[in-house]
Amino acid sequence: MTPRHDPCFPGGTPEDTGSRSYEPVRVGRISYMNVAPVYYGLNNGQKPDWMAMTCAPPAALNAMMAAGELDVSPVSSAAYARHQDKWLILPDLSIACFGPVMSVLLVSRHPFAGLAGRKVVLTRESATAAALTRYLLASDGIRPCLTVGRVRRADDLPDDTGAALVIGDAALREPWAARFDHVWDLGAMWRERTGLPFVFALWVVRKSFAEAHPDRVSAVLHQFYRSRSAGAGHLSRILPEAADRLGISPEMCRRYYHRLRYTLDSAQMAGLSAFFRGLYAERIISRPVGLSLFRDPGLQDAPGHERPIASACRRS
Repeated sequence: MTPRHDPCFPGGTPEDTGSRSYEPVRVGRISYMNVAPVYYGLNNGQKPDWMAMTCAPPAALNAMMAAGELDVSPVSSAAYARHQDKWLILPDLSIACFGPVMSVLLVSRHPFAGLAGRKVVLTRESATAAALTRYLLASDGIRPCLTVGRVRRADDLPDDTGAALVIGDAALREPWAARFDHVWDLGAMWRERTGLPFVFALWVVRKSFAEAHPDRVSAVLHQFYRSRSAGAGHLSRILPEAADRLGISPEMCRRYYHRLRYTLDSAQMAGLSAFFRGLYAERIISRPVGLSLFRDPGLQDAPGHERPIASACRRS
């Protein structure tokens, strides 16, 4: 039987390079529409048999990566900070924004400074958004009473609560500005403070897996690049499903996707480093965070090939 060819493996597929047989690479997928452009190709005929996909909410993917149940997955930036010793960042992949992101809002009955001493509800659904909220408050010297809950509609906010973090489809769908005097987009607040992009999520690989199977990780990485490229070329096909699932108009959905960035360039890396420095300075995390990236064996020796990120193998 002639082995099928995979362009990511010069000698074939992961299964037919050498004499060893491998289990499929276990890959995570966020079960939200915000990643639809990244997974478009993989969802439409590009996924090879040697990739086993698991679809789950971000918190579940964070836990599965930490437990060694996935090999490669998107994770929250905050989760990377906790597991930096065990994970490597895949180059040129993220969920980021430069300015308003539309889907991460702090809605409030009071001015920002007036939240001191008041109850502010955070969410378990996005560790990064919760950490960013804590940083923005702490860096202004505001010490609210933080609690955890889930706010999907304006009526979910108890009378004794000053503000709440709202994310995802609820942030996009509900008319928050009609019910609250103050609505802050956290992506816009971060840009106003720093002048930098904000990175909500990263794609990572378990360090032990990358050390044992660098060529397989490289193959997964390039599958993601191909899939993302296909998504960028077929946004008009993504919009109707996304609009239907999110409960918003296709035009609003288009504006939302145009605000998201799925790369990880030097400016986004700078924004990520600034975020981690801020969390450490405000004692929201217990130790500094270094950015350790996977070195792609398919690129490092290629003459004239520029890596997506110049410091792709060193801590910054």
